[in-house]
Amino acid sequence: MNRRIPSFHFAYVTNFNDNTISVIDTRTRKVKATIKTGRGPFEIAVTPDGKHAVVINKTDNTAQVIQRSTNKIISTIPVGKSPSDVGTSPKYVYVTNAADNTVSVLCIKKRKVIQTLKVGKRPVGVTVTPQKIGQRTLGFVSNHDSNTISIFNAKCNKVIDTIPAGVGPDQIAFTQNSRLAYVTTNNNVLVIGTRSRRILSKIKVGSTPVGVAITPNDRFAYVGNEGDNTVSVIMLKKNKVIATVPVGKKPGIVAITQNGKFAYVANFGENTVSVIRVRDNKVIDTIKVGNAASGLAIVPL
Repeated sequence: MNRRIPSFHFAYVTNFNDNTISVIDTRTRKVKATIKTGRGPFEIAVTPDGKHAVVINKTDNTAQVIQRSTNKIISTIPVGKSPSDVGTSPKYVYVTNAADNTVSVLCIKKRKVIQTLKVGKRPVGVTVTPQKIGQRTLGFVSNHDSNTISIFNAKCNKVIDTIPAGVGPDQIAFTQNSRLAYVTTNNNVLVIGTRSRRILSKIKVGSTPVGVAITPNDRFAYVGNEGDNTVSVIMLKKNKVIATVPVGKKPGIVAITQNGKFAYVANFGENTVSVIRVRDNKVIDTIKVGNAASGLAIVPL
């Protein structure tokens, strides 16, 4: 019996106004499939084992689980009000509920919310460290209106600390060794030490930075600047912007392909995804997707 193995070359783009997901084959840069979702699909993440993708529907207040081998929705799970982001760990899926000031903890196996974490005001971003910090895997939640980050232990799902995080923290990306977190805020990108839980550096980027993604070799971070239709490229060794790349309208979420060669950028202000070649920071393709490209996820390393 042949089992269908999910492709590691898929990029998933949520189309907020279409209630769909566009599935892009990153080898051909063509839309391979379109998945119908609930209302207002906003963000999406792929589980570490690559078997599932989880999309959150902002208007429906739901999360939907997609079987990646078939690109079919297999479960719809009610979460909190105005879900804004989704992050994954090997055991759990985390959904920030911006209107509830909570994080819903989902168990994929049980297909239900098993716990709810109380965090700061208007939580928007959530990301889990790829490696353990000491003995613990940590989750970071950006509380946009509290100007803080809530840190939780991803084993017992308990909030263990709250730290300052500039003005309007949004999306979070960790280096592969989990030692540093890069966090977009209203004005810049913060570099936070995951052990010290202190702000180590502030990097000036473009206007209204939203999404941030780091290349697998920890050399560069790509930041989508919604306010000026650009992507800032940060060299992590110097924490300095080395390139500014014009893309589509209102670029937000960014994801890097597994081979580290391309950065994909969802342009929320139009129906496209820009593809940036990492080698020379040139836009080599613009892919037509659905209406209001919002979230973007590629299979994690």
